[in-house]
Amino acid sequence: MIADINQLPHKAPVRFVREVIKDGENDAISMLEFLEPPTLASVVESAAQNVIFITSLYRIYDGGVLTGMKNIVRYERLEAGVYRIESKISTQLDSFCIFTFELFRNEKVVAEGEFNVVMKQRDMPLT
Repeated sequence: MIADINQLPHKAPVRFVREVIKDGENDAISMLEFLEPPTLASVVESAAQNVIFITSLYRIYDGGVLTGMKNIVRYERLEAGVYRIESKISTQLDSFCIFTFELFRNEKVVAEGEFNVVMKQRDMPLT
């Protein structure tokens, strides 16, 4: 069964995930919708929202805090509309995770990069 987007605590206008396509053990794929041309910050935020659908994470964690981003590349101007995002675990040390992402528009990679998240354990405060 594919994950439910209602797992996300985000509400409009910062909930970018509209549909989960794949909730894999180490990766997730979702469809996004940007009502305005997305900034790189909103692209990274959407990739971070997508990671909560990685099954190895959402068994233990129920969210997290984006702590850093690097090597972010935008290959073309981004417009409002529907995109596909793929987020993957690159490295994990307890609750600290490094992820990579690719943002697609019409099957073409339009942005990619890496970001860090400190995950919040289910029913525990973030420390």
